[in-house]
Amino acid sequence: MKLAIRMLMGFSLIASVAAIVPPASRAQHYAYVNDDDNGTNNIVTALSVNAQGQMRFINTYATGGLGTGGHNSLTSITTAKTGSNVCLYASNGGSSNVSAFTMSMTDGTLTSVIGSPFASGGTGTGSGIGLAVGKDKLLFAGNTASNNISVFTINSDCSLTLGQTYSTAGSPDAMKVTPTARFLIQTNVGAPPDSWRITYSNGTLREMGPFTAQGIAQGLDISCDGTTAYVGDEASYTQIEVYNIGASGGLTEINNYTNTSGQDSDNVLLSPDGTLLYVGETGSNQVETLSVGTGGALTFDSVASLNAGPAPSLLGLAVQKNDKYIFAAEVAPGQIGVLSVSGTALAEVANSPFSLHDAAAGVVGVVAYPRDVCQ
Repeated sequence: MKLAIRMLMGFSLIASVAAIVPPASRAQHYAYVNDDDNGTNNIVTALSVNAQGQMRFINTYATGGLGTGGHNSLTSITTAKTGSNVCLYASNGGSSNVSAFTMSMTDGTLTSVIGSPFASGGTGTGSGIGLAVGKDKLLFAGNTASNNISVFTINSDCSLTLGQTYSTAGSPDAMKVTPTARFLIQTNVGAPPDSWRITYSNGTLREMGPFTAQGIAQGLDISCDGTTAYVGDEASYTQIEVYNIGASGGLTEINNYTNTSGQDSDNVLLSPDGTLLYVGETGSNQVETLSVGTGGALTFDSVASLNAGPAPSLLGLAVQKNDKYIFAAEVAPGQIGVLSVSGTALAEVANSPFSLHDAAAGVVGVVAYPRDVCQ
């Protein structure tokens, strides 16, 4: 079941909405959502997260672009740090550009960067534009409608300079740079996963694949040592394909894990310590927890159902740096589910889900800050 948020079915990760200000002794935690407003002017919503997993609304910020409603496993918002600036990037599929902001770590507010939004180097109309950051130096944009990846240089003021663009085997979906920063791994709609070697000195990519898959590859996460990729498949059950990432960037499948606990395992997310894999299951509106073993082994631990409506609404996942909360954004209506982590069990916190008060929200992209340990 291929779900597009433009049909108002989406799930993405973020945090909850309430009103307790985090204590001064605790570092500030924030969550930012690319609302990906369907067919209209797009916005980013900023929220703060307190120690109980409750969130306080900070503000909404116009991106200057148009949303599309989003896509299954595509990450439409991300962060980078350059010098003293913390940068936030949000894609606008409807206008095929990328918006840039600087983030205030004091209060979580955003300031638009001069020249934003920046043309994406392709088109994302209909399904959006995925984003990934490499080494806080390069931003990669996966243009789903034109089937290509654009490479941007991240400047010291968080502005972007467009470089080269590369054709992909299919419509780029999930993308992530290995924690070693050597390779960009991506899934494709209508084609198997791919890998690209990154050269930072001139901002270029070299394609290493594509590589074979047993299922319909969608979601993606990568182990902290950069040797293992976990791919969530679109299926009528839970299906996770595990790949070894070779020294040259090649992908070799080492496990094809399946169970019948959920439906459409479109999104996967490793815990910061890499011992657990969280699986966002769009078709059954739940998050499954699997233990990660050696050699790509996965073992079922638990499953948590979301307090969502009957329509499929789970698309993306994000986790706090301290692995205390998982953020789950839902659509129809746009709202945020927050799940507390206790060992291998997940449970929604009080008052979850929390409304975004945005009727047009696609809510595919969400990012937590501070970033997790692998970024």
